[in-house]
Amino acid sequence: MRMTGNAQAVAVSRNVLFVLAAVDLIRAIMHTFFLNWAALNVARIDPHPDALMLLGVFGNSNFLTAGVFALIAWKARDLAGYVLGIIPVAYGLGILGIRLNGVSMQSDFNGQYMMMVYFAVCIITFLYFIRRR
Repeated sequence: MRMTGNAQAVAVSRNVLFVLAAVDLIRAIMHTFFLNWAALNVARIDPHPDALMLLGVFGNSNFLTAGVFALIAWKARDLAGYVLGIIPVAYGLGILGIRLNGVSMQSDFNGQYMMMVYFAVCIITFLYFIRRR
């Protein structure tokens, strides 16, 4: 049985959102339970207590996004494609706010490369979703 363009777009978006939920769960665990290791080996930031606290708080929000993404993919799959479009916009607004306050990175923040792939997957899947709907 062949899926229609709309059904296929929803299925692809739903599956991608499930994968992103798993990625966010891994990020949450790294930013909280393996905080010191991730700060030193992935982000390569100075393990100052304030920086670690902020990294940990970010991990808390990753638990939330992992749960919300999984719930949307499972129970509200028709919204998955739209959520994929919202994700890079939300992060973009956050980055804009940070830059408007004159904050710039001093450390390697190697996680940024994984996040570029994360955003690219969101954008490509969102465009596919919109085109096929």
